[in-house]
Amino acid sequence: MLGLLLKRLICLLLSLLDIYSVSNGGTTKYMQSLDVCITINKCVEYQEINGFGSSACWWAQNCGNSEYADEVAELLYSEEGLGLNIYRYNIGGGEKDNPNSRITGDRATESFYYYNEETGQYEYDFTRDAGAQEMLQKCLSYGCIDTVVLFANSPHYSMTVTGQATGGTEEYQSNLPEENYEAYADYFLTITQYFLDQGVPVKYISPINEPQWSWGGSWVGQEGCHYEPDEVVALLKVFAREIEERGMDVKLMAPESGEIGDTTVNYFNSILEDDEITSVLGSLAYHSYWSDTNTIGKTDFGEYVTENYQDLDNITVDMTEWCELPCSHSYDDFDSALLMARVISQDLALSNANSWTSWVAVNKYSLSDGKMYSDGMLVSDEDFTELYTAMRYYAMAHYSKFIPAGSVRIKATSDVYDLTAISDDGGETYSSSTKSLNFSAFKTPEGKIVCVLVNEGEDRNAYLNILGCHMSVWTSTAEAQMVNVYDGIAKANVALPAGSITTVVYG
Repeated sequence: MLGLLLKRLICLLLSLLDIYSVSNGGTTKYMQSLDVCITINKCVEYQEINGFGSSACWWAQNCGNSEYADEVAELLYSEEGLGLNIYRYNIGGGEKDNPNSRITGDRATESFYYYNEETGQYEYDFTRDAGAQEMLQKCLSYGCIDTVVLFANSPHYSMTVTGQATGGTEEYQSNLPEENYEAYADYFLTITQYFLDQGVPVKYISPINEPQWSWGGSWVGQEGCHYEPDEVVALLKVFAREIEERGMDVKLMAPESGEIGDTTVNYFNSILEDDEITSVLGSLAYHSYWSDTNTIGKTDFGEYVTENYQDLDNITVDMTEWCELPCSHSYDDFDSALLMARVISQDLALSNANSWTSWVAVNKYSLSDGKMYSDGMLVSDEDFTELYTAMRYYAMAHYSKFIPAGSVRIKATSDVYDLTAISDDGGETYSSSTKSLNFSAFKTPEGKIVCVLVNEGEDRNAYLNILGCHMSVWTSTAEAQMVNVYDGIAKANVALPAGSITTVVYG
């Protein structure tokens, strides 16, 4: 006990020295190897965690008919795999059927709504998108999924200004005319009802995706549609009215803003000002792109979320898309797992998200300099004749396998003021807002305490204050992933190897 107290005192003194040196313009001390004391207080609770998931866009239509379909479903959505409980199914804008489409490949989606040349009318055919439907059913069969989100990047191409689902003729111009709002809502809800009738647990529908981006003009890379805040509100009002009139047991998720910050807050606040929308609104959704090292921005966003949104009745704040942009790590580079684990930790602990969903579960690889690059947790070739597990898979595993839906984030604090020291080209060393150690703690519905620690620094020790119970420690490094390194009576010291992700489970 005396040794532990001495260790904590040393940590505290070093922390105070570093705070002093920073505030007085002195040389910044490297913090990447400093031992830390982490205090977990299970009596102080924050947001409820509604789970973890991924999107089935745009791989499921190819994978569902492949030899790897069963393996992929098990790896992602079984208890033996990641145990993900959130599945995002893409309601495509039909560019695969559009004779005037400007995109090709798997990003050109097949729609349930198609032009029947024999009748000369647009009709529904729910045997279409067969591979994606098969993939969904395989994943559902494991019993872990409780939340299916139907989302669209664009309205169907037949409803747009340009006759394409890839954006307007000019940048920052909505491609959905107001006179087609009702047609879009009818189309989306008709498809939603089909899935509900099949017994699919559709909890949310998300008809808007990343409305702030320009979508269109000279750049065409995927389906998308721009909306100004007033256009978002006007469209969602139509959806809200239709949901109520049809008596559908689904909630709106909106607006899936493309990044954190003032633009997202503007969209959120515009939506919340309308009572008709909030009567069927279940989730304020955003994406965590472009903020992988922005600790300060995520903290500011999280404080605003806590102050303004977390007391809203039955409305959660969910992080629904992230991947590494640009993708600079090969699929087998463990630094990609550290990056993803850092983002998950900060989105939950700093931005106070109620759930966390990866952009893409599986993606094809591209070759460069003899390396395979992909932003998926699983990686395939173009035709799904090869399948690999990416290091990012294990980043998700450290959270999704141990923190079930219904868990609550609890208070966890460190005695060390964490700084990352960076040397510029001139040899000057300065501090960065990027933390070398990120951690978060949770209380599960069973009463277990889970702490996940992401150490991007050197070897160090973490001293945790929970003793007198059972403790299990799981660690991943570049050398070995998801290794149960300790299982026994709780001890104070947890070794954090350099470049590691560690999950500690008490109880």
